[in-house]
Amino acid sequence: MTTLLGKTLLFAGCTAFGLLRGLRLRQRKACLQAFRRTLAGLARELAFSLRPMDALMAGAEASSTGTTAAFFRTCRQVFHSSGQESWAESWSAALKAVPLPLEPEDLHLLQEAGDVLGRYDGESQRQALEGLLCRLEEQTEIARETAQRLFRVYLALGIAAGLFCWILL
Repeated sequence: MTTLLGKTLLFAGCTAFGLLRGLRLRQRKACLQAFRRTLAGLARELAFSLRPMDALMAGAEASSTGTTAAFFRTCRQVFHSSGQESWAESWSAALKAVPLPLEPEDLHLLQEAGDVLGRYDGESQRQALEGLLCRLEEQTEIARETAQRLFRVYLALGIAAGLFCWILL
């Protein structure tokens, strides 16, 4: 009886591992979409108003959820605790501090967005963000295709590993 329970738990663990790995791919896609929406909102704000960056970041935090909201909250906290030196440094520190389900190329793209914010006039920031939004859309599409293609692969590998362990033991 104990052997059967152990085999069942091992099978369930392998299947869950495959499922969780596949869900991480979907989290990447959702996180990129959330950043894209928020940065598009920032670009619109920069086009129509000259609000200070702190107010823009507060609005970005309020309009987003989950890890994206945590990122903007951390960015604002770092900015205020560091003596309000630069938004680029705060952005970079927040990228390192908040565990985002993103790949290195996604993080590099977001770092470029942070380098733009607060450094130039509103129109230059808006133009730079528009260019970054196009590249972020491409990354989102790549993430969507990867998640769609590999989710079933990871799930099948988890089930196969579980069955292998079941038979082997």
